[in-house]
Amino acid sequence: MCEAERRTVQELLTRYEFEPGLRDIYVEGPQDKALLEAFLEEHGVEGVCVFEISTVDVPASHGVESNSRTRLIRLARLLIERLSGKSVALACVIDSDFDHLSGHTDSNPLLLRTDYANMEMYFFSPSSLQKISRRCLRGRRITDFMINQFMIPTLQSLFVIRYVNLRPEWRLHCFSFGRVLSFHRGRFAFEREEYIRRYLNRNGRVREYDGFVEATSEVAIPSGQDARCFIHGHDFLFLLRWMLNRLRQRNVYGNEEVVFSILTASADYAALGNEPMFAELLRRFKQ
Repeated sequence: MCEAERRTVQELLTRYEFEPGLRDIYVEGPQDKALLEAFLEEHGVEGVCVFEISTVDVPASHGVESNSRTRLIRLARLLIERLSGKSVALACVIDSDFDHLSGHTDSNPLLLRTDYANMEMYFFSPSSLQKISRRCLRGRRITDFMINQFMIPTLQSLFVIRYVNLRPEWRLHCFSFGRVLSFHRGRFAFEREEYIRRYLNRNGRVREYDGFVEATSEVAIPSGQDARCFIHGHDFLFLLRWMLNRLRQRNVYGNEEVVFSILTASADYAALGNEPMFAELLRRFKQ
């Protein structure tokens, strides 16, 4: 039984040492939990519990920002230190986040990273957007031109801005990019320079515009890699919701959670099993 009571790391270690048959997956949040549970069910995988990392009291690591992702990384390290050499069916699943850009890797076998920047990117494809167009747009659709000429460039620009903002000399407070999006005569547009200007102005640093732009220009998206490795999940859902509302000509979809639910409801979970990370989950947990 998958009891979601909060446990310490020591309590988990005790469970896995005395009950080696347990098969658990730890994830960042409720959307990831629901997605993996649906995937495992679709593939006939039984007896596996999926837990949010919030159910584990993970001790903080000095000098490291504490969030769901870093706590999962910390948990995987603490577990492997004690369970190395033991036969256990465990996994800690995290978003790759900026790792494809930074080149960061981790050899911990308990830690699984998404193949793209985040879970949402498994649903950013022409086929997924065709499905959501048929379901939501009543005759209109999100075209390949919109995807390649608007969505991908916009989302990758935002990804680079987020990446630069991780540097200690910036650390700016978030500012919604929805205010610099436009839709006119069937064409979508994103005003990147205006967004950066407003972003800096919101943080009282507009005089540093040239420096910030220069910092973003120094970050190069590697050629030849899948575009989905360099797109932030929240930005994707926000932009997709905004586009759906503009194409419908009214605000039908009020939040990103609704859009993500529509995407996952029409997901091809059989095909998802061919993605490397999901294939590894099946290898570990399908009996």
